[in-house]
Amino acid sequence: MRLALLGYGFMGGAHLAAMQRIPGVEIAAIASRTQPSANGPARGNLDLKSGPLPDSVHWSPDWREILADPTINAVDICLPTDMHREVVLAALQAGKHVLCEKPMALTVSDCHAMVLAAQGSGRTFMVAQVLRFMQPYTFLSEFVQQHAGRLTSATLQRSTGFPGWGGWLTDEARSGGAILDLLSHDLDQALSLFGHPESVRAESLGEVDTARCTLHFADGFEAVVEGGWFAPDVQFSASFELQAEAASLTFRDGVLREDDQAIDLPEHDAYYDEIAYFVACCRTGNQPDRCPPTASLDAVRISTLLSRSRSEGGRKVPWQA
Repeated sequence: MRLALLGYGFMGGAHLAAMQRIPGVEIAAIASRTQPSANGPARGNLDLKSGPLPDSVHWSPDWREILADPTINAVDICLPTDMHREVVLAALQAGKHVLCEKPMALTVSDCHAMVLAAQGSGRTFMVAQVLRFMQPYTFLSEFVQQHAGRLTSATLQRSTGFPGWGGWLTDEARSGGAILDLLSHDLDQALSLFGHPESVRAESLGEVDTARCTLHFADGFEAVVEGGWFAPDVQFSASFELQAEAASLTFRDGVLREDDQAIDLPEHDAYYDEIAYFVACCRTGNQPDRCPPTASLDAVRISTLLSRSRSEGGRKVPWQA
């Protein structure tokens, strides 16, 4: 399979490193504003591996040129969020399979347009919800299934310093802000684990672009997703804590514990697993049931509702199907 990478910044570098190790995948081309150098892509808030760009890879500053190449089978879109709709629609129209970084798009209407285009294209379309491939979160899903109906609380957290890389992230018109860009990881998890809430509300945590988001469910259960972009010197952190009637599961400082017992997690690369899954779907013609685009659309929907609630001082907003 000949695959092209559109966007070679922080996340594009992480994707490239994974792609290079997938059997039968050839990195055919990369689109980026400037020609990649030996120093690799711009860094972000995680110490992700990125491989050097092989000399055989065609570079173009114009993603449209790459889509016009009939020998390319699939594209991996790691461009700014405000470009996702245009590029995804063009790629599907060009007959490519499409992997698109999260969040899916800036608006629910954009997401709907992308889903409809994919359904009529005969091609695989997947949004890169990488937490669905990270081992602590796959274990979390199993824990929730095991204790269904007996959960008493759930909190998922994701925080980092105000992003100084990329330039576009700090422009809310391009990134959607911290709720959509960062917390949608955990909001997607909450929707996957617990289903659609009856209503949601969000309040600022008081620094830069932050939120404490509460999802209210029909049976009285509440799930909390909190964090966002703090002062620039705040280090990245991600954690969760679930309590059931007779058990608990926590993930903090890279350690997963069930009750008081640490769980050994073998080393793995979630980005490799994610992209290898996408490639397998392309080859078999199957749709990505592990992370369907409609679920990514719902992550954008709930992010939008929570942003509205926060801007209105924490007003409770009903879920809109």
